[in-house]
Amino acid sequence: MKMMNKIILFSMALLVLLPVARGQNKELMTHYQSELNQLYGQVFTAPTDNERYHANESVLQLLSEALAEENSFKWQWDFGNRVSVLTASDNKFRIFTWPVVNDAGEYECFGFVQALNEKTKEYDITQLNDRSDDIVNRQEEVLGPDRWLGAVYQELIVTTYEGRTFYTLLGWNGVDCLTQRRIIEPICFKSGGSTPQFGQNVFRRESNLRRVVLEYRHDAMVSLRYEEQYLHLTERVQSRRSGRSSLASFFSSLFSNPSRSRGRKRGRRGPSRPVSTAARTSAAVQRGGNRGPTYKVTDKKERMIIFDQVAPQVPGMEGLYQYYVPSGVEMAYVFTGGKWELYDTAQGRATDKKLNKDFDKPIEKEAPAYQVQ
Repeated sequence: MKMMNKIILFSMALLVLLPVARGQNKELMTHYQSELNQLYGQVFTAPTDNERYHANESVLQLLSEALAEENSFKWQWDFGNRVSVLTASDNKFRIFTWPVVNDAGEYECFGFVQALNEKTKEYDITQLNDRSDDIVNRQEEVLGPDRWLGAVYQELIVTTYEGRTFYTLLGWNGVDCLTQRRIIEPICFKSGGSTPQFGQNVFRRESNLRRVVLEYRHDAMVSLRYEEQYLHLTERVQSRRSGRSSLASFFSSLFSNPSRSRGRKRGRRGPSRPVSTAARTSAAVQRGGNRGPTYKVTDKKERMIIFDQVAPQVPGMEGLYQYYVPSGVEMAYVFTGGKWELYDTAQGRATDKKLNKDFDKPIEKEAPAYQVQ
């Protein structure tokens, strides 16, 4: 009986203390939020380099302390447009990124990854160190948190295939007064650990590619987004000679050249393939002249990473990214079979029904959300 009374008293004490503990945790996280917002204000608006970087050092220390608090992963941070906070839909990790701009207009990015350690069931914290200037093969190297191609990430894409989960980040970096960058960055965590690895071989038919980096003129508008849009596709339907029936064409080819008909199946469909086209067509079928195959033309709607292809304004400027601008072609990566497959027939269209248009106008480009003027 005495033991039962002790258990009841202990349970009642827990019921009283738990709300107090939650209240204390909320009060503490609210304090961190307020202090960090003030510091970030100095990081973005202080008049000198010394003041901005000094404030940023305080941010790094204070945010690290805040993320080390119990249940901090559940806290809903609100830093406005100054800091990007992205959380994976499966709650595996959360990533914080922001830029610091010096007096010369050069950007340096900072960040933290708060990721679940499968062994300890705790969220570990990893600081990211921007080493963009030291990375030569930016599209090919696999990078770690101590050697990171800095970016402010604006979108986190989660895809799955055969029980595996893939994470892809879409980011931006203001770089300097000459260029800026857009980045498609795969991120993963090896062996159930919490240390992030940037760059993966997840681009089909591009074995050396680990990430996509678009660098272009500092005042150009280049779009990079993940959404449901259209691909313009052609599919080979059949092959026949014009002016003859299918049966007559079959027997003619059979007796005139038996070796060519041997093993061939009439009416075989070829695979769908992406093709470049300068103009859209409303026809369901196009024929290749008087002879040749027949093609079916379709617009297929898919979830995709859609972006502007960039190219030098004039020939001879290859590699000089301050002369790169959108070429007028929209490209897209579609996730199929565990890989991102590239298409050059993306058709970005406005989806707002209030426009009451045929959706032929490309979506208007917007300035990066985290760009500092």
